Amino acid sequence: MRALTRAAYESAVTVDGLLDYIEQQRTELVSSRRNELNGLEHILEDNPVVNCGIRNDKVDDIVKQLVRNKEMKSFEELEEMVTRSVMPRIRQYILWSYYNQTANDLIEMYFISHPAVIPTLRKIHDIDFFLYTDAGNEIIPFDLKFTHISDAYFDLFSKGLTPLEAGHDDFLIGNGIEEIKEIKAYYSKRKAALSLPNYGSMSKKDLLDTLSKTGDPGAAGFIRAMEQKRSLAVEQTARDLRALEWWNYKFQGERLFCNNNRFFVFLAWKERFTDGRELKGRIHEIGRIITTLLDCFSSGDIHTIRYHYDKEAGLSGNYTARTLSTIYCE
Repeated sequence: MRALTRAAYESAVTVDGLLDYIEQQRTELVSSRRNELNGLEHILEDNPVVNCGIRNDKVDDIVKQLVRNKEMKSFEELEEMVTRSVMPRIRQYILWSYYNQTANDLIEMYFISHPAVIPTLRKIHDIDFFLYTDAGNEIIPFDLKFTHISDAYFDLFSKGLTPLEAGHDDFLIGNGIEEIKEIKAYYSKRKAALSLPNYGSMSKKDLLDTLSKTGDPGAAGFIRAMEQKRSLAVEQTARDLRALEWWNYKFQGERLFCNNNRFFVFLAWKERFTDGRELKGRIHEIGRIITTLLDCFSSGDIHTIRYHYDKEAGLSGNYTARTLSTIYCE
């Protein structure tokens, strides 16, 4: 590999020559991809599955759980467990994976078709395309990331995020009340009066749905107030996506940790307390906001994110990465 890299570096090939070659291949690349994807959008419209069904994509985990189960004492019990418990989850995972990947491929067409984007002609690890900036004739690689806004982000946002000019993190986390704690506090306060069950591991949506079912006017007012706060949080985040970009680096899972440059396409409901993954099927709407950004972005729209990572000792350190983002909300 080093020999090939050296040979390429010392060759007479220029960057402009490479760009010209890539541009010559673009028409064929776009045509080939369109032919592959023709008709697949209709499958997404008919696919109601919006949840993965398997944590961290580890199909093997549910298989291990089954084969290590010593409570079954007959083959019939084993077959019943496979049919009733394992297969529905694997089916859901397959349908979600197909939905997720096909939506990715369809939306990616808006990138590789756009003249501001330099497409890759083959697979490159952690690089989906390059952008040519207007400052210093810089070519920047980007990894395309579609992601819904996490509930944990809204908890942090509600605590308060203050931009920092110096240091190893772009933001300082405040001492405000987290969204989940505000909801649980109200739920606990009204628990006896409304005969509410223990909240245990209920999600925000579960808590609010349980309150809503009581028909209590006070609970309805609280729910509406929380929906308005969530809507305001989404609107404020959408106006300046830097904090959300920072969150997605600083709090990324250690299993798939990566410090690459990313082009984020964020998805969010304005007032629903569920993640926005099902919005990924809005192919044309998302395509329009991507095209609008690519039509007029400048180097100033690309953020340099500073963050300190400490979720795993072996990865602990100060990092920087470059990002460009857009968001689709309903």
